[in-house]
Amino acid sequence: MSDLANETDAEGAAAPDVSDVALLRDLADGSKSAFARLYDRHSRVVYAYAAARLPARDDVEEISQDVFVTLWRKRATLTIMGESALPWLLVTCRNLILNRRRANQAAARRRTDQPADDTLADRAPGPDEMTERAQLLALVEAAAARLPEPDRTVFELCIRGDASYEEAALAAGISTGAVRNRLSRLRARLRSELQTLRGTDD
Repeated sequence: MSDLANETDAEGAAAPDVSDVALLRDLADGSKSAFARLYDRHSRVVYAYAAARLPARDDVEEISQDVFVTLWRKRATLTIMGESALPWLLVTCRNLILNRRRANQAAARRRTDQPADDTLADRAPGPDEMTERAQLLALVEAAAARLPEPDRTVFELCIRGDASYEEAALAAGISTGAVRNRLSRLRARLRSELQTLRGTDD
């Protein structure tokens, strides 16, 4: 366990300035107290993020808990960009929400017992389009990998994810105005990076 996580105040409580990085290091060793600190620090934002995207309270509560279940399950291999675990938690929350929506939609289709829509096959991308999409994704990943913090956090939450300016600002430790300005510069930079990587000048 790290020295930071062992620091205590006069009443024996863990020092409030212990970083997420130190807590995650302790969590990787199975520290339940580190897990509790991370939960206390970030659960409110995770819950608000889920509540803004799911209509059913039961789903919100379940997804919010599943985020931290996933954190515990992946504790030994988890790595984060920057100093905060919140971007990882919110991206995990977003993925769980998408999975829940797909499951709910599939259940709704089964309940209505509707026949398969033959037009869906016509709209499915062909092999060439799938290859182009995969190549484009690889280019985006290559450009994103070179971003410094807090641009990487803003990218993960607002461009890759669907976080609000307020959520990204909280995660990155900057103002909402700074998030807005960084997004504008970031989109321009990514467009330039993609043009360079693809060998185009348009």
